[in-house]
Amino acid sequence: MYASAGAMGDKAFSPNPINIKTGNTVTWTNNDVGSHTVTSGSGANDTSRGKQFDSGLIGPKQTFTETFKTAGEFSYFCQVHPTVVGKINIK
Repeated sequence: MYASAGAMGDKAFSPNPINIKTGNTVTWTNNDVGSHTVTSGSGANDTSRGKQFDSGLIGPKQTFTETFKTAGEFSYFCQVHPTVVGKINIK
């Protein structure tokens, strides 16, 4: 995540999308001055949000790591800034 991420939408997570193989691990680093989350789902109204993964609040310079064991496409977003979205493609 980059500085002023809340205003960057789908450009705040980089790279976006993320393309990995089953079993790979992804680490997100908060490079912003504010706190953010990495939460599975398509947004705040998604009834399954956070069921695949949820970082909780990540402060500046903190990280969140998740290992993906299942192939598929996963959307994720920041609960603090719901317009900040990303996608992971796992093959």
